[in-house]
Amino acid sequence: MKKISAVLLVLVLVGSVAFAGFTGEAEVNFGVNLATGDYGFTNQKAWDLDLVFHQELGAAKGEGDIYAEIAASFTFSYERDETDGLGIVAGDFEVDFDYAKIVGDNWYVSVLGAMAAPNFASSAIDVYGPDDDPVDFEPTDYVSNGEVGVEVGYADYTFGLSIPYGGTFNNYTNGDYSFFGSVTTPDFELADGLTLAFGAAGLLETNNKAASASAKGAYTMDDITASVAADVVYDGGFNAEVAVNAVIDIVTLDVYFATLDDDQAINNLLSAKAAFAVDKFDIEITGKDLINVQDLGASVDFAASEAISVNVNGGYTLNGGAWYAGAGATYTAEKYVASADATYASAGTVEVNASVESDVLVAGATLSLGYETVDILTDAGKITAAVNIAF
Repeated sequence: MKKISAVLLVLVLVGSVAFAGFTGEAEVNFGVNLATGDYGFTNQKAWDLDLVFHQELGAAKGEGDIYAEIAASFTFSYERDETDGLGIVAGDFEVDFDYAKIVGDNWYVSVLGAMAAPNFASSAIDVYGPDDDPVDFEPTDYVSNGEVGVEVGYADYTFGLSIPYGGTFNNYTNGDYSFFGSVTTPDFELADGLTLAFGAAGLLETNNKAASASAKGAYTMDDITASVAADVVYDGGFNAEVAVNAVIDIVTLDVYFATLDDDQAINNLLSAKAAFAVDKFDIEITGKDLINVQDLGASVDFAASEAISVNVNGGYTLNGGAWYAGAGATYTAEKYVASADATYASAGTVEVNASVESDVLVAGATLSLGYETVDILTDAGKITAAVNIAF
């Protein structure tokens, strides 16, 4: 096979270096196959080890004004659990490359792959979809080709370039192509206490074009701290997410909006949370998925004394009318902790939990006595007394 493999001098990292039984190497190649027309980057990682039953870190660093450095770790674990006489055996082996790069004065080139599309905004309010996974908006779901390539850092700017080799990605004979690029900037100080940073990514493929733009700003002065982050994606249409956080004296406010989430099939997600700390009270008010479901909730924690804390909480869903109300208390004594809580739901259920636990009555053991029921009106529940001795 006729193949030209240009291992670019600035982009290649060293071969094997021994680390007490653990050796590894990382490499990037840009190749052009004159027979097939395939071209593009490939990232390669290889390792070898003499089996050791513990975690080990391998690292190497060259010398000089321009040098190469690499670090990787492997973990081997072997576990056997005996539960109720049943033996469970589990083994796990994992190798992680932390970094592999060429470093110079105020610049570096990483050969582990290209930087993914920036994702500046994230939700501080958990919202769960139909499959009980947290809802999240990721620009990489729209702008990505696997990020096979290189990452370059210069003066706090970071760039990524991905041109995956061959296959259905890049071939000059049949015209297939897949190019991905990304960039993030450092924080620019626009005024006293005000900073801004930007990011962007673009994908050009034979049958697909997509791009993303990101920005984040922060403002700090006296008792005020605020930040805004946004990600906008174009992939045949526009989608975006925005996250706002503000702390003003005793009040913390979070607001999050995303146009959609592909994994959860949730459109126009808007959620907000406000938290207050007043004397002995911690108050939290939440509104989740306010456009579609309108799930409202509130919780108040009151430190009645050093030993006693009380919680009152409740929630109401505007779309459907479901609601709940609950209360609980915790008493922390010198030798034990006692807690109890109850929640009444609009479905007519009363959930009750109570427990007493101590790890000081018997040295080396934890004693507990608990009661729980999902609905005390229809389920007698269960009482559990336990002694746990661990080493």
